Amino acid sequence: MFPKLFIRILTIFLMISLGALARRLGFTTPETSRRLARLTVSFFYPSLIFYSIFTNYTWAEIIGNWSLPAGAFMIMSLGYLAGLIFSHLLPFDSKIQRAGFQFQCTINNYSFLPLPIALMLWGNPGMARLLFSTLGSEIAVWTLGILALAGTRLNRQSWRFLLNPPLLALLVTVLAVAFRDPLVRTIPAGGFTLLKEVGHSLLTVLDMFGRATIPLSMFVAGSRMADLKPAHLFTRVQFYVVTLRLVAIPAVCIALLMALPLLPDIRSTLVLLATMPSAIASVALSEIFDGDPEFAASSVLLTHFVSLLTIPAWLAFLV
Repeated sequence: MFPKLFIRILTIFLMISLGALARRLGFTTPETSRRLARLTVSFFYPSLIFYSIFTNYTWAEIIGNWSLPAGAFMIMSLGYLAGLIFSHLLPFDSKIQRAGFQFQCTINNYSFLPLPIALMLWGNPGMARLLFSTLGSEIAVWTLGILALAGTRLNRQSWRFLLNPPLLALLVTVLAVAFRDPLVRTIPAGGFTLLKEVGHSLLTVLDMFGRATIPLSMFVAGSRMADLKPAHLFTRVQFYVVTLRLVAIPAVCIALLMALPLLPDIRSTLVLLATMPSAIASVALSEIFDGDPEFAASSVLLTHFVSLLTIPAWLAFLV
């Protein structure tokens, strides 16, 4: 099982490598990466969210699967607590580095890296489950994550960032499913043929847009990583980041998930989420909130590299 998972996950990292190669050859620039990332988050990723959840969930199933976003928020909360504890036990070069360390413990790569893995393991239903769980992850980013990174209480700016396209797409999709199900029950067989055809055509467009999310996000990630400077990779603090982010925090989260009365599909999705490396977005967020982008970049590069071994190791035994 481990070799099979390793090979499959390696193919995902090969997509990342193509992005890095394009950056090294000069086909992309930092500005290109930023624009592609913005396009992905603003258009392609919301399309994937809407299509996957709308076509795989009924309203009753959404109500019955609220443990997915709740579980995602729980995973981030446990990471926050771990970061808070160890940030007072370890030596840091500065308060900014301490805040960056706590953010790396709190928020992991909850969407773009696990998406192709979920698709590979469970198909479209698995991808839909993971996308639905990001509701809890997004809330955690702009509450616990910003608390960790900024080192202050939540302010107006952090709440403003909560209204981002992926989260809005999740909310719109949930509302669309809520209105769709009772409407479908009232439509007689063969009725509203034109309306159904329009709806089918719109879903087809969203499906095509959404399919671009995974290759684009992997390509952008590789392009960003090509610019990372590994000067501070092999430090004691980075060793603790890797150990906590990829081993200790997943172990605690998985132990709790195994003890909770969850459906197998939901538990497997949350286990996958718990094993993910640091969030690539931490580099950009560090710049926005006056953090340490170099520390964040080093953490992202190192945890993603080591996760090539830890992710299949965890999943081989647990999924």
